[in-house]
Amino acid sequence: MAPTVKNPRVTFASEVPEGCFPIVGEHLVFDNSRIIDLESVPLNGGFLTQALLLSPEPYMRERMRPLTAQSYSTPMVVGAPVVGTCLVKVLRSEKEGVDVGDLMYGMSHWEAYTVQPYVEGRRKYRPEDWAPGTFDMDSLVLTTVPDPKGAFPLTRYCNILGTPGMSGYVSFEKFAQAKAGETIFVSAGASGVGSMVIQLAKAKGMKVIASAGSDSKVEYMRSLGCDLPFNYKKTHYQEFLSQNGPVNLFYDNVGGEAFAAGLEATAPFSRVIVCGMISEYNVPIDKRFGIQNTELIFKRRLTINGFLLPDLIPEFGAKFFQDVPVMLSEGKLRSQEVVYKGIEKAAQALVDTLTSGSDVSGGKLVVEMQGKTMGSSA
Repeated sequence: MAPTVKNPRVTFASEVPEGCFPIVGEHLVFDNSRIIDLESVPLNGGFLTQALLLSPEPYMRERMRPLTAQSYSTPMVVGAPVVGTCLVKVLRSEKEGVDVGDLMYGMSHWEAYTVQPYVEGRRKYRPEDWAPGTFDMDSLVLTTVPDPKGAFPLTRYCNILGTPGMSGYVSFEKFAQAKAGETIFVSAGASGVGSMVIQLAKAKGMKVIASAGSDSKVEYMRSLGCDLPFNYKKTHYQEFLSQNGPVNLFYDNVGGEAFAAGLEATAPFSRVIVCGMISEYNVPIDKRFGIQNTELIFKRRLTINGFLLPDLIPEFGAKFFQDVPVMLSEGKLRSQEVVYKGIEKAAQALVDTLTSGSDVSGGKLVVEMQGKTMGSSA
């Protein structure tokens, strides 16, 4: 290890107002001014990590809100590094059970090198200080993951083997009640979550309808086995679903028009799983799409379940880690990543994630700090 090196980071510089997208250079600022001595920086019983991959994800937008705004997650700390899911490698360790060379996945600073557990970006959390149900995001600690040794690229840990894939898997296991011959509609089917759900549904013998916002993403969904993929920018949700429904299961990642059209397309006694509503995270409340068909919930006796990933990990986390890596190495599951090279592109990668991602191809956006991965580049 070179003793003193640059330690670039992405700083959460200011809160993002409700209804606005974060702006690169204003809310998310690249800082290349810091240095770190890798050999002598105090570990204080912890361990030093090097970031390999950063994973921009939609939930991060909610954490950029003003501190006074209540939500389901603790907000980021202004002036500190952005905190998000990362794949890191251990360089030094004073912590029992954490060894030099270990690969770890979980929440960390968006910077090249970090003494763990991280301090600057950690939000002080006492349950009594927060609204009921507020989840402490900093509790999602780094966890050791196996070195795939070439069985699959490391980028998979930020997609099908990370929070996107796990979100799709555990929610499908918990709520889908999937049956062969039934029909499912998956919104944002080319996303990390959506692509997992498409493949799980096909494995259960379901007919799969899925939407995305570009023709290249439509082809990606088709390659995953989706029976009826469509570009919602060319064919409206309601038009396509009215021609190809009804659906027995609706898995929504989008909200707004997609949610309304998905409800309209349901058969009686259908199940609805709500993972996210990315179409509305950056839209002022008074300008959001107004759902006008909620009466269908009782008329069609629908079962609707929303969830947060940490709620379901205790029940299904072990099964995920038992099943999914094996299925991936055997070729029974697939995923694709679009790789942005360099931490200086991390802020833009996060903004692109919130604006429906790269239209170059389908797949989860991932930021590679250095070296080679096996994704397509952007």
